[in-house]
Amino acid sequence: MHPTDNSTKTMKTSRFLCLAAVLISTLTGCASKSVPKDFSLDAAKNEGIVIVSASHDLSGGRAARAAFYLNGGPMEEHGGLLSSLPDIFPGIPGGSDLEDGYGKVFALSLPAGQHKITSWQITNGSGLRIFPREKPAPLDFHVAAGEVKYLGNLHAILQTGKNLFGITVVGNGYPEVRDEQERDIAVFKEKYPQLKNGIVVDLLSLGPWITGAENRRHVDSPPLLPSPPVKR
Repeated sequence: MHPTDNSTKTMKTSRFLCLAAVLISTLTGCASKSVPKDFSLDAAKNEGIVIVSASHDLSGGRAARAAFYLNGGPMEEHGGLLSSLPDIFPGIPGGSDLEDGYGKVFALSLPAGQHKITSWQITNGSGLRIFPREKPAPLDFHVAAGEVKYLGNLHAILQTGKNLFGITVVGNGYPEVRDEQERDIAVFKEKYPQLKNGIVVDLLSLGPWITGAENRRHVDSPPLLPSPPVKR
């Protein structure tokens, strides 16, 4: 092989590794992270803490994910992504905070003012992605400086079916807002005992978070192989 060919191959490999490193860095940085365990809330910073959990049904296993977009998503100002099982490394989900499902309880520091949960998506681990056909009405909430507030549980109800190989997989689903304050606040207090007093409960609009029946779709036999996005 000509020396130039080796050099070109080396350069291409180097570029690929650099691109892979950037992709991994981007993916690991997408999910919102809770404040440190020693966090001290200072009203002078004009910030407050919101407690909110994201979860999905046990039937989805650790392969499924429910993701909820805060303030338009990670690329927006004060935006974020609340995942039911955030990755500890790309493709490797971390542990669950919940005993009755797969989910994470978040403690987020946000500037005082209006904020919102703007959209959602569900993935099944086999390439299927479920998301709203039309943008849903946002779930608005207000943050007050120095306040610790519980918003509720963002939960994905999953619908499963048999694929062509007879394996049960997630083929559809939709989100709803639940009041799980007893469970979620207990998890929060265990992690942040210094913030356990004076928690305000101000729930998001409870119930299914869907536009309407025309915005829903059910797949009885989802394929095992990766599929194009399925709009709801």
